[in-house]
Amino acid sequence: MTTQLDNAFSSNQLLLSVSEYEKKIEQNPAEVSHYWYLGLSLLLEGREEEAQMTWMTPFFEFREKESERLLQQLTNILFDVAQQQELNDNHKLAWVIRQHIQEFIPNEINNILKIIELDLGLGIQDIETNVDPLIALISESTETLNFDENLLVLVIEKIVNIDPVIPPPSVDKLVEAFIPNLSTSPTIIQLLAGKSEAYYRASHYHIAIFFAKFALRLEPDNLDCIRKIIPPLQRLGLNYIKQSIDWTTKYLSITQDSVDQIIGTHYLLEAFLTYCENWNKSVEAYQSYKVHLSNLVTSKSESESLVQVLPTGSYLLYMEDNPSENRLIRNGLAALCQKMISKSFPKNIETYQKRFNSPRLSLSECPLRIGYLSECFRTHSVGFLAWWLLKYHNRQEFDIYLYSIKENIYDPQQQAYKQEFGNRFHQECLSMVEMADKINQDKIDVLVDLDSLTSYGCCAILALKPAPIQVSWLGYDATGFPTVDYFIADNYVLPESAQDYYTEKIWRLPQNYIGIDGFTVGVATLTKESLDIREDGVIYYSGQTGLKRNPHNIRLQLQIIKQVPNSYFLLKSYRTNYQDLKDFIAPLAEAEGVDLERLRFLPSAPTDAEHRANLAIADVVLDTYPYNGATTTLETLWMGIPLVTRVGEQFAARNSYTMMKNVGLKEGIAWTDEEYVDWGVRLGKDEDLRKDIHWRLLKSRQTSPLWNGKKFAREMENAYRQMWDVYVEDR
Repeated sequence: MTTQLDNAFSSNQLLLSVSEYEKKIEQNPAEVSHYWYLGLSLLLEGREEEAQMTWMTPFFEFREKESERLLQQLTNILFDVAQQQELNDNHKLAWVIRQHIQEFIPNEINNILKIIELDLGLGIQDIETNVDPLIALISESTETLNFDENLLVLVIEKIVNIDPVIPPPSVDKLVEAFIPNLSTSPTIIQLLAGKSEAYYRASHYHIAIFFAKFALRLEPDNLDCIRKIIPPLQRLGLNYIKQSIDWTTKYLSITQDSVDQIIGTHYLLEAFLTYCENWNKSVEAYQSYKVHLSNLVTSKSESESLVQVLPTGSYLLYMEDNPSENRLIRNGLAALCQKMISKSFPKNIETYQKRFNSPRLSLSECPLRIGYLSECFRTHSVGFLAWWLLKYHNRQEFDIYLYSIKENIYDPQQQAYKQEFGNRFHQECLSMVEMADKINQDKIDVLVDLDSLTSYGCCAILALKPAPIQVSWLGYDATGFPTVDYFIADNYVLPESAQDYYTEKIWRLPQNYIGIDGFTVGVATLTKESLDIREDGVIYYSGQTGLKRNPHNIRLQLQIIKQVPNSYFLLKSYRTNYQDLKDFIAPLAEAEGVDLERLRFLPSAPTDAEHRANLAIADVVLDTYPYNGATTTLETLWMGIPLVTRVGEQFAARNSYTMMKNVGLKEGIAWTDEEYVDWGVRLGKDEDLRKDIHWRLLKSRQTSPLWNGKKFAREMENAYRQMWDVYVEDR
């Protein structure tokens, strides 16, 4: 009968349906189901009063003892039809039907929740009309409530989405009312934690935090849920970073597990450095971090919890330039994680290996398939730098696939990637294993990781080795996984001795490991007048993230300022409150005898194009050490501004060096602290030298391989062909 009614509804034969059921009632008035379906037909015609009277007719005509059975029968049919309409996306009609269900059974919690969900979907903003009575109903109930926890979470999710930063008061009231009635079983906590993870991956940080805190209401010391609060707070930056310190401190106080201690100190370091917290605290956290990492590697643990530290080790790069020691720690950690993953997913890895065991030997069969893996195909330094290579790839000789492990967001750079690569841009909500399976199914020959230690997801996929050749490019540094074959570098960014402490073979490109076509520059908003700087003032600039700042490097920069008359120092740090940066640097300036009036602390520019335009105000840019600039160095050189960099041993300490060498610049390259200060002072005092460097840098736009994305693409393609030849020869 329901199917017949649905067919009638779908063909819009509503009058016929009404007539049909009226005729059936005349023929058999004792069959109550005819009244239920007649009422529905009337309801669909908008004749609500008649529908309601039709539904009430059996109750008037039968004895009272039948009322309960009749009500159950009617509401079952209404529920079925409402659900069918929801499946068919007829949400308005479903909403109307559920309103009538509520009249018959006003205390049915799931129905009220569904009405609220439909309210939100239909844009009915006055949700309190249903939320408040529901809260009252729950609060007054003395019995165990029966409701769908998944539906509750869905409703709360939709309410939070109205305003993620300041959710409506109704959401807190709803959570508060339901908390005593929610189970503390792993199921509901996993559901909430899963929501938190999904929203974090989609960059909806406030909602991610909300769901993690929701789960903690049920289990206050759940480490996984606490761990899901800290990263989104740190991504939000500014004052949220201070909150992340409190949550991390709680996290560390609960556990003594070595893996958890590594994760906790990792979070602390990010917070302390970004927030420019007391440097002694950063050093203390770093010492603990390194000890825990070293101990874990020495222990050769086979704990499944190792998966949580897959990408850990990046702060070894920020805190010291010691690759011969620190690379060994990272390599050992990667080897442990690799062993654990191999044991966890043997069938997947075996499937991949079967494909590798019978490789095609000739590229004439079809183009070499290159896959690029990243969570940064968006407005991000990696997303920008990779664009030129991907854009200029020879699509006749190479099949290019992009695998994004960041969920879909509206972003101009991401939209450009989607438009450029169409169905070869894969952005699916897959687990890391599912994404590895996808890469294998696409028969990728060379998989290029763009993120390295910045991404848990990329590390997990690389460890599974879904492609016969795996390469790391960009990112912080190489991952250290035995499954990664090559690390892209050049003759400057790593010294000759570096192969001694890399598990990956260092593949040195002939000129530079990066090549782009340049930058878009907007309209400057900074002037000397707006910054209260005298017209003949010499302006030094440093715009690195707080993660790259340390007292020793800052003191060297201040010594430069002190020695150059009429000089000023402009500073800003992404994700750091400029007042916090000022509080961090002020005592250092006082100790070096530099008047704070010579320092200017700037907020971040609203756009990258404006930021680059504002760089033009600088006479000299002072680089950071032991972690140099990368994109910021490229921007500086593109704008024709002299740069002073301190060259070290690790990859992160040689980015500026290789870029300066590739634009033909030696002025400003320092191999010691003393040279760093000397170059800074010389460039500040010698205006003619600055002008000469400026002219040469602008000229390099037409001559340097650094500014030739197409040529760089050919070099990378040659490298891929050579890697494939080596692979085939070794079979």
